[in-house]
Amino acid sequence: MFVEGFRCVNCGELFPLNPEFFVCPKCGVKRVYGVTVFKGITEVAYDYATIGSVVGRDLFSKRVFNALRYRELLGFEADVNLITLCEGGTPLVRGGRIAEHLKIKHLLLKNEAQNPTGSFKDRESLMAVNMALKFGFKGVSCVSSGNAASSLAAYAARAGLDCYVFMPSKASKGKVLQCLVYGAKTSLVDGIYEEIFEAHLEAIKGLNVLNATPGYNRFRVEGDKTIAYEICEQLDWRVPDWVIDNVGNGTHLYGMWKGFKELYQLGFINKLPKMIATGPVSGAPIVHCFKSGLISPLKSCGESIAEGLIGVWGYDAPLAIKALRESNGYAEYVSDDDILEAMKMLAKFEGIFAEPSAVASIAAIPKLLESGIIDRKDEVVCLVTGSGLKDPEGGSRIAGNPLHIQLNVESIRGALQSK
Repeated sequence: MFVEGFRCVNCGELFPLNPEFFVCPKCGVKRVYGVTVFKGITEVAYDYATIGSVVGRDLFSKRVFNALRYRELLGFEADVNLITLCEGGTPLVRGGRIAEHLKIKHLLLKNEAQNPTGSFKDRESLMAVNMALKFGFKGVSCVSSGNAASSLAAYAARAGLDCYVFMPSKASKGKVLQCLVYGAKTSLVDGIYEEIFEAHLEAIKGLNVLNATPGYNRFRVEGDKTIAYEICEQLDWRVPDWVIDNVGNGTHLYGMWKGFKELYQLGFINKLPKMIATGPVSGAPIVHCFKSGLISPLKSCGESIAEGLIGVWGYDAPLAIKALRESNGYAEYVSDDDILEAMKMLAKFEGIFAEPSAVASIAAIPKLLESGIIDRKDEVVCLVTGSGLKDPEGGSRIAGNPLHIQLNVESIRGALQSK
């Protein structure tokens, strides 16, 4: 009723809503430096006239505040039973102490670490797993640096689906442990993300397993739209000046942009925000594409503590760049030192422990202020995309050592008076 099919963002052709059309068969793919670049990626197309005749602010306000509050905008009828872990509905926290420290007037933090498995990926898994059930797949699989894998594993367990996840062998132990606990068939592979992605793309062909990998599975983008919906509703249907996001594949950033545009088209909001992408200086292809004007993979990349962002390519980079350009946005690099400082600020000033990949958005603010991209009076929303508990090794870089004291009154009193 609400969904028309998959539409190619390159040629505009409309195809049936079937996973075989994640990539437009007319536009196809090309290979650059051994990496697949999707020339004709598709996205879910909707009948907005029908949706607009059904939904409204009053309808949303009567529902529980989570991602499925907006189910019609995800293509689901009101009475359809769906697999869910009550994802979404995350807080929009006013970062008053960080704002004071950075000398910016209005800073808000969308804390996605409070999703069921500790990251924004749960919104995407909601869509990927429910659509796998819809199309009759017996299992789901993905390539991931960690968060997408652990999230998919949880939702597959909830749905009773087989789950296969493939991660670089250097993936955080906390994320690997999550996958194993949820019962996923977990494989660690010696190689970088893009190498594993390319091999997985071929290996899964012909199997009764849905490829749920970020940057390929087109249902994932739809889950990310719900962040935009929530931000606007949490601001009483007002729109911030800027939304800053941590980008790897770019799926998340484009999904939010699509969500903002939908609300604008339906008349829920009267303007659109500007989007900013941030990523590590040692390998952030979307930032490179924006600054260079050339949409192409990097020849190589270094290493970063932001394991979820580093890479030679973002498979949804063309869509992310589209969002940046349409919104009159920007892209900026951050160093590992910038990221560690942002982790410290977020924990010390706001009581939020986030993993390194989750704070690039905050880490970029000093540069954006200094360059004049953002005015100190602007209202800025930063995405905090994952919990620090998922990457304890990252947290150990900013943590001190505990005191070891004797069991007596004097020692405890001394500790109470220490600075």
